[in-house]
Amino acid sequence: MDSMGDNGQVLPALSPTDIDTTINHEPRIRDLRLAEALGMADRHAIRRLIERHMDALQTFAEVISDADRKIGRGRPSKSFYLTKKQALYITAKSDTERAALVTIQMVELFDAVTSGAAPPAPSSVLTHADLDAIDRRARRIGQEEERRARSALIARALDRLRRGEPIDVDQVTVGPAGSAVLPPPPPPRRTHAQSVDLAVAHLRALPPELREEGFHLMHAIKAHSEALKGLKAAVQAIHSPLEVVAEILEREALVIRHAIADRSGAPGRSDRL
Repeated sequence: MDSMGDNGQVLPALSPTDIDTTINHEPRIRDLRLAEALGMADRHAIRRLIERHMDALQTFAEVISDADRKIGRGRPSKSFYLTKKQALYITAKSDTERAALVTIQMVELFDAVTSGAAPPAPSSVLTHADLDAIDRRARRIGQEEERRARSALIARALDRLRRGEPIDVDQVTVGPAGSAVLPPPPPPRRTHAQSVDLAVAHLRALPPELREEGFHLMHAIKAHSEALKGLKAAVQAIHSPLEVVAEILEREALVIRHAIADRSGAPGRSDRL
């Protein structure tokens, strides 16, 4: 069962995979893994503890290090590999809160390895430390993608400014490589004459038995289009602006006033009055 260490991290329990049996066919555990199980805030502090008790540890067995194993090239590592008794001795000297628990785990673990018992199945549950590391990595990836997308969008906007084009950021997308990509512009609209020429070209490409029907259909469409234009003009005339209507009424009123004035000044009107 996992538990919390001194540094606030979740500590995975010891497992058979932590035991190295390749050193003289004797089960040993690496110092840093033991420090991690003990919950030591500074894992490398266990090496100073081992060196301080080196004489006592040597009474149990030889203390093996990476330098003795000659792993890799270059400067030897300071890693130590402890036997069961050595690991139990260092656990007792570590004076950590988990020392008692780790002592029990190591006795059971070493006994299981030496007896050939089947190791328990590895846990399929992510620890809190795993999830924290995944969250941190996801945030870094998100920040990197955001910076890349922002740089690409700025570059695209500046490019449009240099060309004297309007900036519409909503129309700019970012490609997988971080490059800003505009969607393809819509094709230019054809003029009426171009549309007619295109339709005639298509009709001429038809078989003879269909060509005549196609021209009849084209003429019918043209007549329908003319009718629509007339209807549009009529609707526009009905929905004329109020200013035009007012101007017409004012003009008619002026004509009526002139007619009244002319009748009032006609000969013999005063005699009749």
